[in-house]
Amino acid sequence: MTPSRASIFVKPPPREDHLGASTFAEKGWHHIAHGDFAAAEESLQQALRLAPSEDRTRTLLGWAIMRQGRFDEALAILDHVLGQDAANGLARASLGYVCMRKGLIREAHQHLTVAETQTRDAKATLYAGFYLGLLYSQQRDVIEAERYFRRTLSLAPNFIEAYYELGRTFWTAGELQEAENVWRGGNTANRFSAWGKRCAAAIRLARDGKEPPSFS
Repeated sequence: MTPSRASIFVKPPPREDHLGASTFAEKGWHHIAHGDFAAAEESLQQALRLAPSEDRTRTLLGWAIMRQGRFDEALAILDHVLGQDAANGLARASLGYVCMRKGLIREAHQHLTVAETQTRDAKATLYAGFYLGLLYSQQRDVIEAERYFRRTLSLAPNFIEAYYELGRTFWTAGELQEAENVWRGGNTANRFSAWGKRCAAAIRLARDGKEPPSFS
């Protein structure tokens, strides 16, 4: 069959450069892990320009944007990812965090519980559990907050943020000695990391009667 004149001039879809994109995506994750979320966003945007269909990269972009406090923008990105793959645990955990920061407590709990119990993505389980700890700490539920923070540490002993926030949970509840013990444990676990140093600083602030800043 002779192709129609119109079909001859149909422009083929651009070929995605997944290999090149993966380099920028890994840089993006590296920046997220070190708390440089603006640099992460830049790298991940470059990765998506090379391979727009990569939902893992888009999920990380949503993460980087939410940690810069642009919650509505992050929510739109993460909603899009979950529309493509409802089982994406990391996108759901991140969306739960966004909902928590927007004050949508019921929605946050639902998303985080689903992400924490899924088995496809260990990183999603880890962060969802940590965010549930934050959620319960925000509600002054010391027992549940401690349970989730300690579960996080059982999965990742060097996740020092969990030590820091568990200490804050105790501090908020007036259990000052318990808070100091936890922060000392976090500092001992990794005294040279940024969060290990924050644990040491929290001890000094608490002794001076000042509130250690919360996770943000």
